[in-house]
Amino acid sequence: YYAANKGGLGIEESLAGGIVGAYGGSVYLSTILGAWLADRIWGAERTLFISGIVVMLGHIVLAIAPGLYGLLCGLVLIALGSGGVKSSASSMVGSLYEADHMKPLRDAGFSIFYISINIGGFLGPLLTGLLQTKMGFHYGFGAAAVGMAFGLWRYSAGRKLLPHTPAPNPLRPE
Repeated sequence: YYAANKGGLGIEESLAGGIVGAYGGSVYLSTILGAWLADRIWGAERTLFISGIVVMLGHIVLAIAPGLYGLLCGLVLIALGSGGVKSSASSMVGSLYEADHMKPLRDAGFSIFYISINIGGFLGPLLTGLLQTKMGFHYGFGAAAVGMAFGLWRYSAGRKLLPHTPAPNPLRPE
């Protein structure tokens, strides 16, 4: 709802609030789709990786595509990707500790996982908000895309070390 001369789209505040609400609800509803993909088609690890790419693409669209259509396309991609990330990340962390000798470390592993999420959830909006106020919205979204690209690069470097997590209830070939 920022005025166009302040880098925004200049849409009505009530419409902007509706878009934010629809986006927020879509993030959580898309978790159903992400879980289905992980359980029936790709498995948790592949769903997590592909979903991370979709989130990054959403941030790229927000960074480079102008206007309301760019905003909506970017938000749809981020919402869909977030559903896959939300449904698969915890499952992947849990799979790291399935061996009997690793089970005592499971609580510590989840603590590190949630602390990392909270640190990113704290620092990410600060950095993107700073960039938005100093340089414009597109730079803030661009920084989010760069952060996702870095995370995906690090994740892809260690993918081969992760346990294989096939789809537990795969679709039949027919």
